[in-house]
Amino acid sequence: MGRLYTTIWVSLILGCSISIFAQDIVRKQLDVPKVDPSVITIDGQMDESVWENAAQVNLITSTGYEIFANKYYRDGLTEPDYDALYARLLWAKDTLYAFIVVDEFVNDSTDLFWDGKWTGDQLFLSISSRLGVPMKGWYDGNTYAVPDGPYHYWILGDQVTLNGGDTTNIPEEYRGCMDDTAKSYNASDYVRWATSIDKATGLWKIEMAIYQPHVADQSEIAFNLGGSTGSTQSQETYGDAYGYYTWQPNVPDDPFGDPFGNGDPGYYNLANDDYWAVLNFVPDGSDIVRKSVSVPEVDPSVITIDGQMDESVWENAAQVNLITSTGYEIFANKYYRDGLTEPDYDALYARLLWAKDTLYAFIVVDEFVNDSTDLFWDGKWTGDQLFLSISSRLGVPMKGWYDGNTYAVPDGPYHYWILGDQVTLNGGDTTNIPEEYRGCMDDTAKSYNASDYVRWATSIDKATGLWKIEMAIYQPHVADQSEIAFNLGGSTGSTQSQETYGDAYGYYTWQPNVPDDPFGDPFGNGDPGYYNLANDDYWAVLNFYSGITSVEPQENNGKIPQSFYLRQNYPNPFNPTTTIRFEVPNTAPVTINIYNAIGQLVTKLIDGQSFTPGTYAVTWDASKVASGVYFYEMKTNDYRQTMKMLLIK
Repeated sequence: MGRLYTTIWVSLILGCSISIFAQDIVRKQLDVPKVDPSVITIDGQMDESVWENAAQVNLITSTGYEIFANKYYRDGLTEPDYDALYARLLWAKDTLYAFIVVDEFVNDSTDLFWDGKWTGDQLFLSISSRLGVPMKGWYDGNTYAVPDGPYHYWILGDQVTLNGGDTTNIPEEYRGCMDDTAKSYNASDYVRWATSIDKATGLWKIEMAIYQPHVADQSEIAFNLGGSTGSTQSQETYGDAYGYYTWQPNVPDDPFGDPFGNGDPGYYNLANDDYWAVLNFVPDGSDIVRKSVSVPEVDPSVITIDGQMDESVWENAAQVNLITSTGYEIFANKYYRDGLTEPDYDALYARLLWAKDTLYAFIVVDEFVNDSTDLFWDGKWTGDQLFLSISSRLGVPMKGWYDGNTYAVPDGPYHYWILGDQVTLNGGDTTNIPEEYRGCMDDTAKSYNASDYVRWATSIDKATGLWKIEMAIYQPHVADQSEIAFNLGGSTGSTQSQETYGDAYGYYTWQPNVPDDPFGDPFGNGDPGYYNLANDDYWAVLNFYSGITSVEPQENNGKIPQSFYLRQNYPNPFNPTTTIRFEVPNTAPVTINIYNAIGQLVTKLIDGQSFTPGTYAVTWDASKVASGVYFYEMKTNDYRQTMKMLLIK
């Protein structure tokens, strides 16, 4: 797959006109509860009580429509041919559970029938953990993108398929081997299912347990449901029995309204993923709570990858602060130097921005000078190193080895290994490839080129101990309303340790959930490097949303707030930016969402980020949305408040 990404970066380097900073589409957000898999039996019957609290995908219910449908030769239709059409969703790690109910009219011209692809009743269940990657635009379901996506399952009667089981032409960037030009895919490799069909009542039920590597707590994927209504009358009259429909939750109660202007509902399942909803996987008490960081969007044309953070956009970037003047968010190892009272840095931090399919990172290492360390590099495992870790597969663990999981690039989990002025994958060394990551079965070992996926520049001043790295990283799940896991760590080089012990490697890792205890060993194994190189349980989550800036602490005359409180935004009315202040009396995760006048989520300003007691301010840039009334809501574990504001352009 390296050829595709190399082409992308060459295009960017040469300055081709590529529109990435386009208007973002606001997707439906749906919270999906966690379930114990042992209580669900895949039998086509939704008789387990856990389904009562499942997330709801309601295309047609007694309360209304969330559907864009096509009449398909039947101009007299006033509503789609269903008494009910809906799905219920639950999750467990790496598995999405779906129960779909189709209750079709009987004794009319349709009824339930199947006669293969493009004829009769069909269902398309669409999934993607790569929101930065579009469908190819063909009507083959993108099956070569399974299991990450975007792709869909094609469901016909009692069969769940990938492209109906037909052979599919494979685009070059999806080929595991270059001679894989076409193949068929087996849905049973990724999903278990059971169906219940009653043609007499028009009732069709499908229960599915779908493997999806990005399904995990605090994670999300894109999702859609659509299909076609079969019409025996249309089949007999026109030789065509295919009436497309798709879930359209942002346009309620207008089933034949053509909200996108092209008249083809099927296009938005089969060939386009712009309007798929986003499923958020809600953790329970057993899950590790990851640090959540909101990352602002940036116009890529204003950033030059030159190792200098001199563009003004970095001032509002997301902050990853391992060591700053205000404290520590680091788990470090003294490594033979028991006398250390603090790590060997004046500062150690990163700043983050994003554009579609690209994460921008600027890392600053300001190491002590005139001591036993200084900056030096002598290859892997010796001297100063940085590990920048990424994953859009939160349901997949690191392999537990210290090779950086480079065979998992670009989805992850894996990390970049940074030595001086070189960004590498496993230092450029040949890596043994686990069977599940082999594109070809004879790909047992290979080396990977970081330059296929990342552009970078560095600035190094050994005299002052200052090391700067600027990176533009291709990541297919970086997009509006998306997220990935992220971590930063490395090692401190010590010339004294190298000379005395032949060992100059003092591991550290970002540990934002254990502040101001840099040598505290929060996980009890004494090895900070393990949590970059071999384990991804504690990596933070980066949330990508438009129109957000950094959260700033506010002066409060030294007083700690006595309760949670959300203040009125200022200015109000506003154009196009406004500031929202809020108060936190005790350490707690805070979420602040923006909704439009009909209750649709517009953006998340803060998504479960933990705040210590104090007063804070966050600025919303509403330049991409229309004038009107908006609502902003603050939520914690035991507090919720909503306020109204007015945007006038």
